[in-house]
Amino acid sequence: MLLFGHRGAGKSALIGALMRAGEVQGETLRGEVVPTSPELPLIRDAAYSGTLESSSAELTSFTVRLRPWRVGTRAVSDPLTVILDDCDGKAAEDLIRHSEPITQRHPDSELARAVVETDAIVLLVDAASTRAQLAEAFKAFDAFLTTVERAKTDARTVGGFPVFLVLTQCDRLAQKGDTRREWEARVADRVDYAWAEFDEFLKEADHGDAPAAPFLSFGSIDLTVAAVALRPPPLLEAPTPADEPYLVAELFRDCFAAAKAHHERHRRSEARLWWTVRAALTALCFLVLAFGSIALFPPQGSAPDLAARVDDYELHEPPAAVRLSDPERDRNRQTLRRFANDAAFRSLSNDRRGFVESRLKEIDDYLAYRARLAGATAPVSARSLPDLVQIRETLKTALALPGEYSWGETAAAQLRDKWLADCAALEAAQQACVDRYRDRDRAGTELTLKRTFDAGWIRDLDALLTRDTQSPFPPEEPIPGSPELKQPRGEAITYQVPLEFDEVYRARRYWEQTRDLLVHLRDLLDALGLVRAPDRPPAVLSLPESGGADPAERLATLARTYPRQSADYAEWEAWRFPDPVRGEITGLLQTSFVNGVRHTQKLMRVEDTLAGWNALGATLAEPRFRDWGRFLHLLAKLQNPNVPDPVTELAVLLRDLDKKTFELDPRGFELAVPLDLTFERVEPVGPFTITVTHRGQGATAKFTVGKGTVRGTTTVYPLVPDGPTKLSYRAGDSLRAELPVRAGARELNLLWDTGPTSVFQFDRLTHEPRLTKPGGGTEPASGVKLVPTAGTVPTLPVLFPKRAP
Repeated sequence: MLLFGHRGAGKSALIGALMRAGEVQGETLRGEVVPTSPELPLIRDAAYSGTLESSSAELTSFTVRLRPWRVGTRAVSDPLTVILDDCDGKAAEDLIRHSEPITQRHPDSELARAVVETDAIVLLVDAASTRAQLAEAFKAFDAFLTTVERAKTDARTVGGFPVFLVLTQCDRLAQKGDTRREWEARVADRVDYAWAEFDEFLKEADHGDAPAAPFLSFGSIDLTVAAVALRPPPLLEAPTPADEPYLVAELFRDCFAAAKAHHERHRRSEARLWWTVRAALTALCFLVLAFGSIALFPPQGSAPDLAARVDDYELHEPPAAVRLSDPERDRNRQTLRRFANDAAFRSLSNDRRGFVESRLKEIDDYLAYRARLAGATAPVSARSLPDLVQIRETLKTALALPGEYSWGETAAAQLRDKWLADCAALEAAQQACVDRYRDRDRAGTELTLKRTFDAGWIRDLDALLTRDTQSPFPPEEPIPGSPELKQPRGEAITYQVPLEFDEVYRARRYWEQTRDLLVHLRDLLDALGLVRAPDRPPAVLSLPESGGADPAERLATLARTYPRQSADYAEWEAWRFPDPVRGEITGLLQTSFVNGVRHTQKLMRVEDTLAGWNALGATLAEPRFRDWGRFLHLLAKLQNPNVPDPVTELAVLLRDLDKKTFELDPRGFELAVPLDLTFERVEPVGPFTITVTHRGQGATAKFTVGKGTVRGTTTVYPLVPDGPTKLSYRAGDSLRAELPVRAGARELNLLWDTGPTSVFQFDRLTHEPRLTKPGGGTEPASGVKLVPTAGTVPTLPVLFPKRAP
């Protein structure tokens, strides 16, 4: 098919418009355009970008294959191969002025040969030309067609030769503010004008006086007028038109059909004309050549037969999604390998060999891609966000679809697309799971920070614990955004996967820790009687000052009421809970502990003698003291996990008193003296001494008094060792501490020489001293405190009966 016209008529642009129509108007064209040359897509792009340049070659040929358009699986047309000849505008103008080469049997001009041999001519003229320019062009075309008709008549060429007069660039006919209807009316007017100009030519070619015949006359011409544009112009309804050709698909659909029909008529005419001669010659030659060919030349595949099979395969080739599917792929590979192994394969054109080899390579590349995809880690195997990031990166890089293939609808591409969607869906699903657990954790933390614990607090806690019995999302439910494919590893992902992510696990663990803390807090508050709500368990850890203080019964009730707690109730330790509730818990525990110490001390009967204390130590192993020891130890441990059992601590103190030595090795003290101890300010003048007397032999440790520092209402003085300070004390020894002081002009002394026990006199250092009077006698030195700052000074246990807790 020849595209013929003056310079600037838009011949090459019309080829570009055909390529675009094949992409967006395939149903109208009734076929999918398959370019066999890389130049065709470039012409399309240049035509629509306005950068198309004219070719200087007299004639440029392009092979275009038309794959049938399908509705479902049914083809609505036959495959077709068309050769489009695009002529140079100047060469066309020369041939119009000097058309004699067309009438020659063997024209020297390449363009003239194309005019004679083509199955259809498309005459192009710019529709936006003036009427004078159109009239001149039509007159030239009239003369040109007359010559073409005469040449084909002389050659006894079959009649009905299709000629399409095409008015190009019709978008230039539009005027500003035109509607589509107004613009198309202008186009129709220009088409009518073209018909009118060619009317005389058609009448002369019609032979109207001759009787009607069933066959077309030799060399007759069938003229059609059409109008096209690369795209519609800007119109009132569509100010920005899309890049969709206007009536180009309809033009080429009719051109291809007319050219094919003419080609078939020509072929049948040739066959009828030469049948007799050819039949006779063929019969004779066949008898002579058949035996000779078989004997001399073994049968071989012929290039034309192989070429036809390759062309037929290409034209009927389904999309990549079908031809690369499992059942089709192996059959296609076998067919392509037969083509490649055929003896005539090397004699095929480069296009056909390249097609076969590229399709074989595509199958190998696809299988290799499928293998890499099969070996890749799927999103369903991810267990953390970094895993998901790595999988997504692999899908976008190492497993990206090759750009040279159209695999977008293949099973492998669909699986890759599903996995990319799964990555996004999993990321969102794991975040939703994390958010659910964080919501629970925030609600639980808020409950631990409450200041009142009443029925409302219990109700909120129960509701939160009820929510905990349910997973944030049903594990078997598919996550949103995860597609399902009917192929291996194409199942939709369920919430079971994000629920196992590390990030979700950490959020769940944080919530579970908060939940367990809440449960332990509730139980401890119940045991202390801090929950002010009906139907709560007994407050077994709340000891009254008197009565109802059986420790064994309370421990048994505690074990029955709270069986989930560990044996040492470590989950109830006060440090585990936040303020302000921790302070309230510690205060109630200390109150119960103090009451318990007093209850236990009331059971003790002791004389303040060495023998008396030995006797008390022997009774501490009795069950009543052992039970009190366990209960008091629990109350103390919940405040400070490192404290010992009070009963055991006292028993250790009283064990083997006759042989025991208590080591005193104070390395320093701080002495706090109230500013208002007397009317006049009391100042130490030193030194401070501690004297231990054993069987009449005394040992003294001496300390120098440092400069005092005022702290609030007291003055604090450092007492620094002046020589060795290590002293040994045995039960029953005498201990006396003394510090000379001055109050104005008076010389006084602070004495530590009295205490609750005469057997363990080192305890005197923990009590307030007495202040000597100038005229004799002493008085309490209220507010004076002696605090060891270094070394060791033994102290009496908290349960010591002569010592108030």
